[in-house]
Amino acid sequence: MALVLRILAVFWGAGRVPPSADGAFYHVVAGRIAEGHGYSWLWPDGVVTPAAHYPIGYPALLGAGYALFGAHPVVAMTLNALIGALGVGAAHALGFFTVNESSWSASARRAAFVLALALAFSPTLVAYTPALMTESAVGTLLVAAVLAVFVTSRSSSSNRPLRVGTLLVAALLLVAATLVRPQSLVFAPALGWAAFPSSFKGRVFGAVLLTATTVLGCLPWTLRNCEQMERCVFVSANG
Repeated sequence: MALVLRILAVFWGAGRVPPSADGAFYHVVAGRIAEGHGYSWLWPDGVVTPAAHYPIGYPALLGAGYALFGAHPVVAMTLNALIGALGVGAAHALGFFTVNESSWSASARRAAFVLALALAFSPTLVAYTPALMTESAVGTLLVAAVLAVFVTSRSSSSNRPLRVGTLLVAALLLVAATLVRPQSLVFAPALGWAAFPSSFKGRVFGAVLLTATTVLGCLPWTLRNCEQMERCVFVSANG
């Protein structure tokens, strides 16, 4: 239902909602990325300069879609629909596992269903689908990261491959979320702290590890900014 409603929003918005405000910038930059020009801006006088004002993550995602299917806003809207639906699925799973661990475990399925239904039909989330904005993407990435950390925290210490694997997934999701919206970095120490709840040392280790991994994952883009922008910018100048 989440996907159906968002696809309907795409059909409605395809001819009615042009890229505007931040979305207009994302659309133009994504088109340039799809054409192989990188994250750069073409000025009216023909001068091309590298850019780093907005984060790279979302226009890079759109650029991949544009490279495959053409630089049309409806492609970006469809990606938003898919990402938003995946976010609802991740929230459903997280809701079920969370309630199942509580004293209301008998209601876990019902609670997860109600949660997912509310997100699937949310007027705000559905209406954001035709807009070329980052809300759906960063929301989905963060919910999925929390889900991965939840699985890590509930895995037995003897099941080391699962714990390492799910924590690595959480780190990759946080890297992606931070490249979409730099403020997402503040979730890294909090989620790392929650990943190993059995001891204080484990919590500190998790916080440091997840934060360091997230920062290192964004480091290549930071080094690009240091070189291209003549000053070091972690992800974006508006971060």
